[in-house]
Amino acid sequence: MTAPTLGQRCFAAWYPRFMDRVDRAGQAELRRTQLAAARGRTLEIGAGSGLSVPHYPAELAELVLVEPNAALREQLSARTELPLTVLDGDAHALDFPDAGFDTVTASLVFCSLRDPAAALAEVHRVLRPGGQFLFHEHVRGTGALGVVQDILTPVQRRLADGCHANRDFEALLAASALTVTEITHTRMPTALPTIAPLVIGTAERG
Repeated sequence: MTAPTLGQRCFAAWYPRFMDRVDRAGQAELRRTQLAAARGRTLEIGAGSGLSVPHYPAELAELVLVEPNAALREQLSARTELPLTVLDGDAHALDFPDAGFDTVTASLVFCSLRDPAAALAEVHRVLRPGGQFLFHEHVRGTGALGVVQDILTPVQRRLADGCHANRDFEALLAASALTVTEITHTRMPTALPTIAPLVIGTAERG
């Protein structure tokens, strides 16, 4: 087990509290609505402090949470809402066999991955044929907002554990082997403009 870096420890100290406020402002309902569709053996990548955990259906066959930040894994291990397995792991090289999960989920994860295209390929690999990927990601905005995100991304990457405010997740998803079946454009209930544009949806492995 790799010890968290100073940056990871700092991120684990402030980010869960920030997102808890966002969830209480309305984000939790978005999570609840989306995750109601999870079924069977389910994997969440980049689970953070576990804000999604209370919103999974109780009848899941299994819930596996992968989180590379050891400080956040400690917080995950304290969750008691559902039986779950918490693992260290890398979204770019998931340590699971092919076609092992019915559902894979990700919430505000792909902004901070080094190689998001490789991670999407891993999502596709570990899903069984017909399995679903439930995504919930902030994205690059249009017009002036996109320019602001471009300008502020270098600062945000330093403060928020590698978060790219201007990452075009939709384009990455469209270029992947997954097939998008549903997508909703909305806004995160936060005054922080760089992470406000949000997409929530479902993709499938054919």
